[in-house]
Amino acid sequence: MRVGIGIYLAKVKVMSISEAELLKDAFNGFSRASDSIVNYYNVLESQIRLLKEEVESKNRELEKAKEYLHNILDSIPVGIVVIDRKSISFLNKTAERLSSEKFIDDLNNSNQKAGEIKNGKGQYRWKKDVLRNGFTGKEVIVIEDVTEFEKMKERFERDERLRAMGEMAARIAHEIKNPLGSMELFLSMLSDRKLKPKEKKYVDYIHFGVQTIDRIINNILSYTRPRSLVMNEEKIGKVVEETLDFMKLSIMSRHINVHYDVHYDGVSFFDPDMMKLVIMNFISNAIDAVTGKGSIRIEIKEEEKYVVIVVNDNGAGMSEDVRKNIFNPFFTTKDKGVGLGLFIVHNIVQAHKGYIEVESTEGVGTTFFVYIPKDSQ
Repeated sequence: MRVGIGIYLAKVKVMSISEAELLKDAFNGFSRASDSIVNYYNVLESQIRLLKEEVESKNRELEKAKEYLHNILDSIPVGIVVIDRKSISFLNKTAERLSSEKFIDDLNNSNQKAGEIKNGKGQYRWKKDVLRNGFTGKEVIVIEDVTEFEKMKERFERDERLRAMGEMAARIAHEIKNPLGSMELFLSMLSDRKLKPKEKKYVDYIHFGVQTIDRIINNILSYTRPRSLVMNEEKIGKVVEETLDFMKLSIMSRHINVHYDVHYDGVSFFDPDMMKLVIMNFISNAIDAVTGKGSIRIEIKEEEKYVVIVVNDNGAGMSEDVRKNIFNPFFTTKDKGVGLGLFIVHNIVQAHKGYIEVESTEGVGTTFFVYIPKDSQ
C-alpha cells in the first residue's frame, strides 16, 4: 500500500509541477501578447496621430487653396455666378458689384446660352454653361461688363461717321462754289448793262441769293475744317462762371434753377473762347429741353487725366435713336436751327483731344459729359 500511495503522490506531484508550468507558460504568453498589443497600440496610435496631422495639414492646404481660388475669382474683372438648381450658390465680388439678384434671375431664367443685356446704365455680355465632372444640376454664368468698351466703340464710330460726313460736305461745298462763282460773274455782267428797274431788282434778288448760298457754303467749310486752337493755362470753372453770367438773363426769364458745383479747381490747357462756345451750346440746349420751372445742374470734376464738365437737365430726354445722331451735321429736333451746333461742339472738343459722352432717358432728362485733357498733349 505504501508503494501505491507513494506512486500516487509522485504522480500528483508531477501533475502539479506540469500544471504550474502550464500556468506559468500561459501567463508568460499572456504577458508577451499584452506587451505586443501595447506595442501595436502605440504604433497604431502613432500612425493615427500622423494620419490626423496629415489630414489636418491637407485640410489647411485645401482651405488655403480654396481661399486662394476665391481671391483669384474675386480679383478677375469678370462676374462669375454658380447656380445650384435655380438658387445662387456662389457669386464673386465682381458679380456682386455688377449685378442685382433680379439681374441674375433674368439671366438664369433665359433660354439662351449667351447674349447681351442692359442693367441700368451698364451693358453686359454673358454666357451660361453647365458644370460637369460630378456637379450635376449646377450651372455657371460668366458676366463681362462691356459698358466702357461700347462707349469707346460708339465714340469711334461717331468720329468716323462725322469725319466722312465732314469730308462729303466739304466736297459738295467745293462743287457748289464753282458754279456759284460763274453765276456771280454773269450777274455782275448783267448788272453792268442798262436794265429796267424791275429787271435790276430781279438781278439784285438773284445776287443776294447767290451771296447767301456762298456764305452758307463758307460756313460749312469752316465747320468741317480742323479747328486751330489758342491754348492757355486756365481754370475751366472760371470759363463756366463767365458763361453762366453771360446767359443769366436767358436763364432767369425761363425761371430755371441752376446748380453749379466745382469739385476740381485746378488749371488745364484749353482754348477759352472755344470752350465758352461749347459750354454755351450745352447750356442753351438744356434751357430749350426743360419745361416749366426746370433745373440744370453743372458740375466740374476730375477723372484721371481729364477735367470733366457735366451738364445735366431734367427735361424731356431723348430716344436712343436721337441720342446716337445728335452730333450729325444738319440733324436737329428743333423747329428752328440748322443742326450744326453739336457738330461744331464735337469738332472743338475733338480738337482738344477730348471726347463727349451722352446719357439720356425719355421723360427724365439728359446729361452731357465733356472730357478735356488736364495737360497739353
